[in-house]
Amino acid sequence: MAYTNVMRVAIVGGGMGGLTAGRILHRAGCEVTVYEKSDGIGGRVRSDRFRGFTLDRGFQVFFDAYPAARRQLDYTDLNLRSFEPGAIISFAATRNILSDPLRDFPALPAAVRTNIVSLEDKLRTALLSAELKNRPTRAIMRDKDQTTEAYLLHRGFSGAYIERFVRPFFGGIFLDRSLQTSAKAFQFDWKMLAAGNTVVPASGMGAISAQLGRELVAADRIRLETPIRELIRESDGGVGGVRTDDGEICHADAVVVATPAPEAVRLTGMKMPEGSVGTTCLYFTGPTSVYDEKKVVLHANPDAFVNNVIQLDNAAPEYAPPGAHLLSVTVLGTPEGDDSSLYERALRDLRRMWAGDRRALDAISRLSPLALYRIPYAQFAQPVGVYDGLPDSITATPGLFFAGEFTAASSLNAAIASGEACAKEILKRDG
Repeated sequence: MAYTNVMRVAIVGGGMGGLTAGRILHRAGCEVTVYEKSDGIGGRVRSDRFRGFTLDRGFQVFFDAYPAARRQLDYTDLNLRSFEPGAIISFAATRNILSDPLRDFPALPAAVRTNIVSLEDKLRTALLSAELKNRPTRAIMRDKDQTTEAYLLHRGFSGAYIERFVRPFFGGIFLDRSLQTSAKAFQFDWKMLAAGNTVVPASGMGAISAQLGRELVAADRIRLETPIRELIRESDGGVGGVRTDDGEICHADAVVVATPAPEAVRLTGMKMPEGSVGTTCLYFTGPTSVYDEKKVVLHANPDAFVNNVIQLDNAAPEYAPPGAHLLSVTVLGTPEGDDSSLYERALRDLRRMWAGDRRALDAISRLSPLALYRIPYAQFAQPVGVYDGLPDSITATPGLFFAGEFTAASSLNAAIASGEACAKEILKRDG
């Protein structure tokens, strides 16, 4: 395919991968156009403003140790707010702090005293953190794959530790408490937790999308509410542009598909990771604080409806207006029922989680529902062996490239890294 003097690139999808690729290519002098079917950029990484609150579309945080995020994001500009390591575990009407004493010294006495997990498991946790913190990611990805549950059992962790901490904690990350997710995903995330902080931008996770897209927006290179009907196929078998839903044909020297996997399958017909996991996020507000720590609270009871809770304004006061608090409640999957019934089920579980704590129960009694987000496709499923079958950024079809988390892993870091890899391949061919 012959290129014009200025390479034209059409990017389908304005999420993390598409925005990263678009910004790199724009800076390199390409004529980039991003086509986004929704009314804003960021894909799932968006924030809404409602009654003075900042509401991320689903409970989201990111790890500031993410390598791709460190390369592409200006952390100072994002004004990051950090959560404390570890978690508060609600189990059998008690609440226990489990944390890293080397990074969370104020929590040391409570972490030492808690008998929610054994001393042996606490020592294994410290050893695992030290090992994975210094282990290269490429070495993790070369390992023989197994489930996260099998990996933990092989490492000698007890069933109580797995049930009371790992299932709810990584259930909130993987959106699945079964721990059948690939151990490679577990090891990478644990490495990130050990190497850095868990953070949110002061103005919400959508600030990440806004930063990545800022230059493209300023140059008027993003077309919102413009779904793509199909890719334009050339006589040589390559891809030479896109056709929008209203029939407009947009020619390009390179087309980047940067959508979720199911949409990429529709557009290209190529094999993508199958399966998905979903989540439901409920926001509540109240005039008094439910708890004070900057930690996530895990519901470790096996019949939990709520998986995890976090009072966001404890770490990021900008998330709530003065005099109000913001509680983010995560439910795994998208259970049936209208909003009112889900709010009531969540409140019942919150009362169970803080049973016996008069102050917290009084605060919970004052909570009001604020917003609810159902996200059926929050991640693609990551079972054992999934990484061996992921597509590359470059395809066998001339002119067609991929920039989406489905090329690497289901995470913000992977999405950004996929955009980097895609842009590199396009510029290599342009050069």
